[in-house]
Amino acid sequence: MTKIDRLCRGYKCRVTRARWGSIMMSLVMVGQLMSVAIMTAQTPSLKVPASKPAAPPTATVPRGPTAPVAPVAPVAAVAPVAAQQVQQDGYVIRQSADLGGHLVGVSGSGAMYDTLVNLHSGPRVLGQTFSMRAIPGTKHALIDSLSAFSNGFGGDPINYAKLSFSKGKLYEFSGTFRRDRQYFDYDLLANPSIPPGVGTAYGMTAGVPTTASLPQPQLNQSPVMFNTVRRMTDVNLTILPLSKVSFRVGYSQNIFQGPSLSPGYSIGTSDLLLQEYQRNSTDDFLGAITWKPWRLTSLTFEEQVDHYKADSYFTIAPGQFNVQEADGTPAALGNWDATASPYSIASCNTASMGSGYTSASNYTILSPAQTAGGRPIINPACDVVTSYLRSQPTRVLYPTEMLRFQSASLKNIAVNGDLGYTIANSNLAHYYENFQGLDGAIRNATFTGNARVQRRVASSDLGITWQATERISLSDQFDFSNVHQPGSANVTPGITQNVPTTAGNETVNYAGPLLAGANYTIEGNPNGAPLYGYFGQRYLTNNATVSWEASPRATIALTYRYRTHSIVQAAGSGTLSSLITINENGGILNIALRPTAQWRINGTVEMLYDDNALTPIGPRQTKHYRFHTLYKLKPWATISGAWNDLERHNNTFNTGVTPIDGPLGHVDHTRNAGVGLTVAPNERYGFEVNYDYSDIYISTNACYLNGATATLPGTASTTSSGAPNICPGVFVRGSTTVLSDWGPTKDFMDAPTQYASVGANFSPKPMIRLAAGYSISAVSGNQFFANAQQVNGSLQSAYQSPYFNATWTIRPGWIWKAEYNYFGYGEGGPSGAPFCSSSTSLTSVVVPCNSPTLIGPTGLKEPSSGLSAPRNMHANIVTLSMHYEF
Repeated sequence: MTKIDRLCRGYKCRVTRARWGSIMMSLVMVGQLMSVAIMTAQTPSLKVPASKPAAPPTATVPRGPTAPVAPVAPVAAVAPVAAQQVQQDGYVIRQSADLGGHLVGVSGSGAMYDTLVNLHSGPRVLGQTFSMRAIPGTKHALIDSLSAFSNGFGGDPINYAKLSFSKGKLYEFSGTFRRDRQYFDYDLLANPSIPPGVGTAYGMTAGVPTTASLPQPQLNQSPVMFNTVRRMTDVNLTILPLSKVSFRVGYSQNIFQGPSLSPGYSIGTSDLLLQEYQRNSTDDFLGAITWKPWRLTSLTFEEQVDHYKADSYFTIAPGQFNVQEADGTPAALGNWDATASPYSIASCNTASMGSGYTSASNYTILSPAQTAGGRPIINPACDVVTSYLRSQPTRVLYPTEMLRFQSASLKNIAVNGDLGYTIANSNLAHYYENFQGLDGAIRNATFTGNARVQRRVASSDLGITWQATERISLSDQFDFSNVHQPGSANVTPGITQNVPTTAGNETVNYAGPLLAGANYTIEGNPNGAPLYGYFGQRYLTNNATVSWEASPRATIALTYRYRTHSIVQAAGSGTLSSLITINENGGILNIALRPTAQWRINGTVEMLYDDNALTPIGPRQTKHYRFHTLYKLKPWATISGAWNDLERHNNTFNTGVTPIDGPLGHVDHTRNAGVGLTVAPNERYGFEVNYDYSDIYISTNACYLNGATATLPGTASTTSSGAPNICPGVFVRGSTTVLSDWGPTKDFMDAPTQYASVGANFSPKPMIRLAAGYSISAVSGNQFFANAQQVNGSLQSAYQSPYFNATWTIRPGWIWKAEYNYFGYGEGGPSGAPFCSSSTSLTSVVVPCNSPTLIGPTGLKEPSSGLSAPRNMHANIVTLSMHYEF
């Protein structure tokens, strides 16, 4: 018995409980608001694991499988008990709170765990609800009903809160807040796979590299990793929702911020890995008026205004600073993605190296650090990057006017449609880019500029359905969209400052006056001349459908689709650079059958043909088959099945001319089949079993670079006679002695995935509920390897998660909960290209990639993780909580 129970009885006790509950709820809400404020104030820091390896989710890995989201064990159903409620001031009030926390243990790749799950130990507000409804017969001036609930606050990666209230016919209000932390680090994605032993020698003595060298580190994190947070707020208010004229206003804000990595481009004389600090946000406003002049007829005018702000900026990733100047200034040599020695004497002004250079066979580029743990000291006459900054704050204003209408007032006729128009402006007012360091004689370069783009969109949709007879209906859907997007950019040529090109002066620490240099170009700069561009496209689609209800248990619908799509692009002086028109014709057949009262079948067959394609892998033929069935074995037992098959092909030459690399031959398909069984004979027990098979396949003929170097083997292939397989276009491009291109061959990716799950719940007593289950997603895929050091990674992997949970209702409104989850991710054994060669000459010898005669690593010789950190991980999560209603 609680203290309140001992102090009070009867109605006054219930009122006291209600007030005490209100106080507790206020404390809970204040705590949540404080958590939100604290988390909002925090800016996530970029995770650069020093000791823990990096890893990714198969769901977002290119060339990998799409693994299901990590299943969190469902909370066991609570035994039916009387809900706690009080009546006060004419309202029925119900409140509850779920308080608890997680205990988490992780082994293996922490980055992989954060990518897939990202739950960590600590106390949590797992859930909270509050509802207040007016008692029938009572009158209230402002609110008839109010509800609020939230979950996940206190440290979970996903938080959600919603508040809604209304007053009869006067108004309806709802507001939501969502917070979502996204961490991604799959270290194979965009990883250059630097093999061991690659580095830059400190110098050379008598033509022999010195024993000391600066190693080129293997990246143990993805070059496109990110650790970002999204905060989304939405509020909507409808005034007079049931009147002939009603009004609606809304506001949404979406803030996306946090650090990420971004593969850079050539800065100075090298490629650098960049760190991007993202801060992007949208503010969306909505105003609408709805008029209902007649029954079943309404007209709505909407004004939508979207404002987008992009305030991201780029700097050098901290791990790129691998050397220092003599005064301790950190510097980056770059070439982070090189697979051979990334730096040489060619990057130094030899006449200014002083005693560091005596001849081509005797020189010193790097010297040991003067302090323990310091970076090597580079000769001041050698090229480096000491700082880099690029900012491009962009503002977009996107207003749209929309008129919507729908009516079913006329007998047997239903009409709906809309008209929309947009004039949007995107403005980059101040582009800024600055490089500092040494690039030959250049000490720094600065770019400034601006850009502006306008987007004009006119769109309309019209749908009409006529019930011609009791069993036959005719409908037509017309959609039109026309987009014009002119724009221009004006970026100045690089304004540079150079050191004097005098022997001894061309160093990064030259203290004398710098000279104005010639124009300097960083990749992507239009060299100071205004660059104009135009993009436009027009869609016109018509779907004409005949539906026939052949019997009360069978319905058939046949649709004919015609679509025309025109794309225009122009650049430079505004002259037309490309114009393409695509005409699409096809048919769609829908069938719905109900053979018995317990059995339902739905199916769709879609066949489409395009007479052109925008891209080489754009489909010319599309076939889509969908099937779903549901059968009730018993009122408490259901079996279901589904099949989905999408086939797309492009076996033609888009230009009408055979490419020098051979025929295109593009094929891709996405196939999925699944079955499920659910059994729930009573409230005491039940179970479900599910199985799903999917296969994603894409293939296109391609030629590829061999990639072999003096120290690394490259992927190769042979003809049927065993000779090197030469791409038909290799000699057309100039070389008659070097196999720069091999093939053609099938560049493909195949990801067959099997998913299975089983779950059961059991209630030995009304106050106790137990649930347990297991799920696994296993991928056994393969791909074409253009890089001999590449491995399959997530294409051969398994992700599994058993769970168990229990609830104990101590008394109505007071429930203890315990939950256990296990997450395990692992990748298969060695994989990689089957055949390799150690040279690109016409006399190349092709051997299996695991041959001992090959010098250097290949995928077949490496562990499953490849030349990066292991990605296997295991995690145990225990969640304890208490549900209390008051």
